[in-house]
Amino acid sequence: MKRRHFLQFAGSTLAAMGMSQTDFLRQADGYGRAIAQPTSRKLALLVGVNDYPSPISDLRGCLTDVDLQYELLTTKFGFAPSDVLKISDSEAIKPTRENLLDAYNEHLVEQAKPGDVVVFHYSGHGVPVQDPDPIYENSSENGAIILNDPLERSDGSTKLPVVMGRTLFLLTRSLQTNNVTTILDSCHSGGGTRGSGLVRAVPRDLLRVGSAGYESISAEFELQRQLLAEQGLSPEDFLAERKAGISKGLSIGSAQFSELALDAPFDGFRAGAFSYLLTRYLWQLPGSTRAESIRVNITRSTKAAAAAKHHSQVPLFQAAPGSDSLEQPIYFTAPASGPAEAVVTNVSGDQVEYWLGGLSSQSLSLADNALRFTVLDAVREPVAEIEQVSRNGLRAIGKKLSGEGEIASGMVLRETLVGLASNPQLKVGIDPSLGEDMEAAIASLSEALVSETSGRSQLLVAAVDGETAFDYLFGRMTEEYQEQLTADGYTDLPPVNTLSLFSPSLNPTPDSYGRVGETVPSAVNRLKPQLKLLLVNKVLKGLSQTSSSLDISGEIFTVGGGPSLPLSDGSSTRSLDAEVEPFEAGSKLRIRVKNGSASESLYLSCLVIDPTGRMTVVYPYEWDAPEDASLIPPNTEEVIPRPEEGKAFEVGGAGFLEVMTITSTGSLRNALRGLQEISRSADGYVPVGGDDSVGFLGALLSDFDDISRSATFGVTDVDSDRKVVDGGAIAISSTVIEVA
Repeated sequence: MKRRHFLQFAGSTLAAMGMSQTDFLRQADGYGRAIAQPTSRKLALLVGVNDYPSPISDLRGCLTDVDLQYELLTTKFGFAPSDVLKISDSEAIKPTRENLLDAYNEHLVEQAKPGDVVVFHYSGHGVPVQDPDPIYENSSENGAIILNDPLERSDGSTKLPVVMGRTLFLLTRSLQTNNVTTILDSCHSGGGTRGSGLVRAVPRDLLRVGSAGYESISAEFELQRQLLAEQGLSPEDFLAERKAGISKGLSIGSAQFSELALDAPFDGFRAGAFSYLLTRYLWQLPGSTRAESIRVNITRSTKAAAAAKHHSQVPLFQAAPGSDSLEQPIYFTAPASGPAEAVVTNVSGDQVEYWLGGLSSQSLSLADNALRFTVLDAVREPVAEIEQVSRNGLRAIGKKLSGEGEIASGMVLRETLVGLASNPQLKVGIDPSLGEDMEAAIASLSEALVSETSGRSQLLVAAVDGETAFDYLFGRMTEEYQEQLTADGYTDLPPVNTLSLFSPSLNPTPDSYGRVGETVPSAVNRLKPQLKLLLVNKVLKGLSQTSSSLDISGEIFTVGGGPSLPLSDGSSTRSLDAEVEPFEAGSKLRIRVKNGSASESLYLSCLVIDPTGRMTVVYPYEWDAPEDASLIPPNTEEVIPRPEEGKAFEVGGAGFLEVMTITSTGSLRNALRGLQEISRSADGYVPVGGDDSVGFLGALLSDFDDISRSATFGVTDVDSDRKVVDGGAIAISSTVIEVA
């Protein structure tokens, strides 16, 4: 039972959402010298704030973030539920400033002993405040997190309910243990909304200290003076320590100081984009993994995913100066269980309730209530198989299908089968920038792509509502959007009054805009081929996030020497010690794929997808050869394109390309026949676009279904109208390469 490696780009939450992720308080990042030693106790304080007093805008995903961390820590990392304290709008302890400070002292500072593990997670708004002792020459501001205190005071003035990064630094410094992990899912810049997502940042001009009648945060400075006195630390030494780095342990954030953090809609729930991505990744850890390896993997994959959607985002991990925190396991403790997509929370007869914290967002949407899981006991032995029948957010109910073992709460689930929707759809939101043309846009797009088999639209089109997880937005470039995107560092923007596809956070999609003043029907007609490609890409990316037990590994490498990038090995998280260099434009690349099975041969295919969605089939490329020409025998490897034939795949200009490999126990007969037809007009590698892409996808899914139903696992009792993908017979992975 193995899992696609998180490093693989396709279907990653961020790429699918097209968003920048979390920025976190750069002064309060982490803390301390990490000492690898046995831990006697694991303590966590999880804080989430959705509800804020006016004029601060509410958020919607922070309570989910708290649940994500809670289920991860108690199931995956062995934290006792009684040692995990939650503070949020829905808990008995509300997220006020006083409650947070009391909880930090009573639950963490007073209880943590040397060698214990401490986790502090905050999800909510961030705000920049003036720092009397700035540590950066180009900024006099310090980050602060905002709690849910009433703003109006009896004297008519208003005080900010914040905890500054300076305060968090001192609070963490007061802990007796060095094994501290701080995660902050908030940001400081921007504000309001971006497309269909909320930004976890209060605008600078709204709550800046000293403006709009707000008093200075004197309570914060008084608390800092008390903490300095208690710790015997002079203001000068305090400033020197802050300039040197963080105070204890490890701090994790997903983006740089100026990048936006999104509170984003997913399929049936909202969450912090980074919190969901990080916790989902940690569910997939097979064993104890160095924080540095996790940092490299997350940095590379999220940077590539965001850049492929025209964002700037570089996650940030920081360790205390001179410490070995990055050499320690994440959270300073080894996982208590192996990889999993879900955990059982309750059992009643044959009905099983479970939490889907480790399942990709794409599998959630593709499954259409037809996922199957294998239940594993404490020693990872299969106990039973269950089929999902309903889901509410990340909580689901399944029914037991087979197995003699008894299912109990706390057992983990592995995804074994994905049942695909009979009519996959691309979700397109209609942006308010269209004004009076919104209704016309909904009507035109709804008729744009209609399945030849079902007669139903393959686009789900609706006005942006802030709750639906759209794949793309259709809108008009406005002066306001241009100013906003220019301020965010984007260049080569579409002209004002052009119609375009945008990411959900309102960044234009390449090659999707037309002439100034174009009508909506004309634009939709022009975009049909690209919409078809994007639909196909969505389905393939979603499939690449499903589990597989096939033992596949490999790498993308440069002919003649140069950078290389590992593919998924399908069974473990790789330990990587360095950032991967971009490939140079004009480089000739090959892909090495190894079949680790001791007894089973596997068929191999490979696609390359560019940022606009265009696909090129790079293997197989000999259409007159027998099917078995693409077989990889057991315990052998295949290099494609084959060196002895003098072939290589040459990459063009700067940007990002997605390399998708498909390995299966059976041949992709239908897809290959379709490609033979397409290839008659192609020179060399076969390009797949427009109508060809939809036909290719249909043939590919038919092959997946045939292979899955004929596999040893016997998938015979699934609705024949639904295509299925069995992880025991098919492995699909996708990796983004950067070309500079």
